[in-house]
Amino acid sequence: MKKSLIVLLSVISMGAQAQTNMNDTIFNLSEVTVKGRSIIQKVDRMLIIPTRDARKNAYNPYDLMFNMAIPRLNVNVIGKELTANGGAVQTRINGIKASQAEVEALLPKDIVRIEFIENPGKRYGDGELGAVIDIIVRKREEGGLINVQTTNSPHVLFGENNLTAKYNRGKSQWGLNYALSYRGVKKDHTDKTEDFLLVGGNIHRVQEGVNDQKKWAIHNIDLSYNYAEPGKYTFNAVFRNNIKRVPHQDETNMINHTLTARQRMQDNSYSPALDLYFQRVLPNEQTITLNLTGTLINSSLMRTYAEADNGVTLAHYLMDVDGSKRSIIGEAIYDKRFKTAMLSAGVRHYQMHDRNEYNGTSPVTSEMNQMRLSAFVDVQGAWRKLNYSVSAGMTRSYFEESDKSHTYYTVTPTLRVSFAPHKNGYLNYRFSTDPQIPSLSALTDVEQAIDTIQISRGNPNLLTYNIYNNTFNYSYSKGKVVAMLNANYSYYDNCIMESVSAEGRHLIIGQDNQKSYQTLQVGPMLVLRGLDFGKLKNFLTLSLEGGFSRYWSYGNNYTHTYSNFYFNAQCMMSYKEFGLAGQFSKNRNVLFGETIVKGENQTAILATWTHKRLQIGVGMMFPFTNNYKTGRERVSKIAPYTAWNYTKEVGQMAVIRLNYNFEYGKAYRAAQKRMNNSDTESGILDMGGGTTK
Repeated sequence: MKKSLIVLLSVISMGAQAQTNMNDTIFNLSEVTVKGRSIIQKVDRMLIIPTRDARKNAYNPYDLMFNMAIPRLNVNVIGKELTANGGAVQTRINGIKASQAEVEALLPKDIVRIEFIENPGKRYGDGELGAVIDIIVRKREEGGLINVQTTNSPHVLFGENNLTAKYNRGKSQWGLNYALSYRGVKKDHTDKTEDFLLVGGNIHRVQEGVNDQKKWAIHNIDLSYNYAEPGKYTFNAVFRNNIKRVPHQDETNMINHTLTARQRMQDNSYSPALDLYFQRVLPNEQTITLNLTGTLINSSLMRTYAEADNGVTLAHYLMDVDGSKRSIIGEAIYDKRFKTAMLSAGVRHYQMHDRNEYNGTSPVTSEMNQMRLSAFVDVQGAWRKLNYSVSAGMTRSYFEESDKSHTYYTVTPTLRVSFAPHKNGYLNYRFSTDPQIPSLSALTDVEQAIDTIQISRGNPNLLTYNIYNNTFNYSYSKGKVVAMLNANYSYYDNCIMESVSAEGRHLIIGQDNQKSYQTLQVGPMLVLRGLDFGKLKNFLTLSLEGGFSRYWSYGNNYTHTYSNFYFNAQCMMSYKEFGLAGQFSKNRNVLFGETIVKGENQTAILATWTHKRLQIGVGMMFPFTNNYKTGRERVSKIAPYTAWNYTKEVGQMAVIRLNYNFEYGKAYRAAQKRMNNSDTESGILDMGGGTTK
């Protein structure tokens, strides 16, 4: 079961009103304020001030963000996941990139504001982000904190658990964070209908899925030290440890009612990383920030595939991969604030070496080197009623494997303008170019058999490409009502998408630079905050979002279009120490390349009781279905297929939440760093069966 499938909405513990006396080094420009109690619009972000009602029954930042009903932000509290505008969300704490576990450990009462940054610029590094969430927290004084949060199912192997301990003395803070996520099901199967138009004749296969098991666990153990002199400098060191164990990613099918196909896959890795950070505040409102991160990734993946007829083995394939990757990421950023503008300039360098030994049916060794050097300049300012931001960046990328090497150069300009056309209204437009560099798993010069017909093949000749984004949104905010209209058009030039071709009696599946890919998304959103219901004050918060998506996929040998309507409704009801939350959404299906990814409509409910530091909750996922499903459809003329994956245990899955936090001494929050780099890709050839994405 994939983590991204877990959607449950909740409400949690009451916290005190956070102070707004910040002594951080995040520069705030002249702003356009939309009249309202909690929302401030800026040229590149929306600032949301948590209200007392939003903090009520909120135990962690995910609960708080759900209660705040931030427009265009979807919150998955159980899986601790955020999505926005159909893309992933990067989370930060006081400007630093932070993990899910680090965000989860924050107490809502310490949060001053949440900054919602859509279509983020060059400073944030990652491409294809839907948004960045920067959580600004207040400082804490002497003392310590122990925070335990658990969410588990009583009848399914499912858990999201986190333990955080922090101790402060003088200017120092020591921290320990342990997060454990696990899943396990035994009634998972996939039904497929496949056609292969190959040289020498066509093949039609109907695969009837047989219940099999999937199981995984991820441990994250972080040890941290922070030393800070407020307003002068901050030093931060974190030793991170990621341990992934996937003992079962299995699939069994009956092919045309005669053959039995069995896949068995194990995927394990251990990844330690040392993250060193230093920030220095200089005179005349200047700041220099340095970050250096070294990462090791030791991984192993074993996959077997066999076809048998009445117990007689007809085909057997083994892929056994041992991987070792070493990487280092360095970054330096300079900030200077002027009277009406702020200048930022930075440089980043990424260097790695990756070695993967493929043993088994097709033994081969892949050894790759990659380097990426980039620089950017960004200017933000205000002129009369207009806010603007202009930035430009350049990246040089180098890739080498065996006797093949490539060098890429990309230029990335960005323009953002915004203003308030009338009272309570706000308009924002952004144009950006985002370079996309091929992943190591796609570049590797390796091929491996998927089954008796299909072969997965890497492509070391892939070239970088650009995404051109145009985003427009209009918002109107007055009192308890926020209304928005959003539109986004993106053009992917010469983009990397799937490539399907026939070679004799085999189908070759890989990736290639195709002609183009375009997306258009348009939709309104309405948020009603803290509505009264009779004598019940601030009883209901309701968020309604809908939209239309259109996709154009132009390959070298194919053309596909697809349209999809979607909507999302979520609500939170609160009475004294009790809360009830729910969500219903129609999934946004996505076409990319020649494949349409289809998801289950999401439904979840959760009731909670919060008393001081204790929270107890009970809920259910997908209460109206007893068999969760997701689908994929390949619309290729050469090899069309339709597949539906069913997971019996996820439907009507009950969960129990138990949270408790303990503070002692005076409260203190160490100064947070403003950046955090990490490396997570192993570079192993993708066999189409991700386990924990």
